[in-house]
Amino acid sequence: MMPWVWVTVFLLGGAVSGFAQLAGPGSPGVTASLIHLFGSNVAFTAQAEVQILGLDQKERVAMPMTFTRLDSQIRVEVEVARMRNREQPDALARLAPLGLDRVISLIRPEQRTTWVAFPKLQSVVKLAMPPAEAEAFLKKAKVERAELAKEILEGHPCRKQRVVITDAKAEKHEATVWIATDLRNFPVCVATREGNDTVVMRFRQVQFTRADTKAFEPPASYTEYGDMPALMAGASVKYLREHSSAAPATAPASPASPPKTKTPQPVRR
Repeated sequence: MMPWVWVTVFLLGGAVSGFAQLAGPGSPGVTASLIHLFGSNVAFTAQAEVQILGLDQKERVAMPMTFTRLDSQIRVEVEVARMRNREQPDALARLAPLGLDRVISLIRPEQRTTWVAFPKLQSVVKLAMPPAEAEAFLKKAKVERAELAKEILEGHPCRKQRVVITDAKAEKHEATVWIATDLRNFPVCVATREGNDTVVMRFRQVQFTRADTKAFEPPASYTEYGDMPALMAGASVKYLREHSSAAPATAPASPASPPKTKTPQPVRR
């Protein structure tokens, strides 16, 4: 699983053990196979939403995001306040005080790197992308399409297709896709199955503009941590320090010495 899906599962309070993927290890819907579905649309920004539907086809979890692509680079921005979690509705509120309620993932396959940034903490983690995963984003794949119907979706006339993508390892991945014929054949909706769940990814407000390359770089002023647990532990320590003055003075006259613990130290960039 790619780094930012790990973050997303954390943000969802563990309510979901994993998201459906179009191709092997990947973030919620953001996989190499999804990128292949965009065809010649290599530069755009859109409002996207990933929904997980249960057997009853009712929403379990939904995650709105801002999705930006520039050639092989991908930027995904998620605000926890916009997420919906039917199973643990209060889980997301616990993250705001820690500054973890906004996360930006910068996926850079050509660098075999994913940056996970938390703007409120001005902190970032640089995580390595497995070579095979990076190559899956960069290499061409075989895409087979079968027409199913013509439908109106998201206000666009669409060709509903069953799409099978065969990657370099000859593994096949299937999805149902709605291609908007009035929007440069953009896939405005992609649906896959993951066990008993249906995962639907919708794209709205698509703008075919080239984002600034700086949008895919972490700010130089951010503090870099060695891994996600260190960053999250650092956020917890910061919160406790900032709120310790508000706690009532109830310490005993001769307090016992607390055990020595090491505070995770950030890696300065």
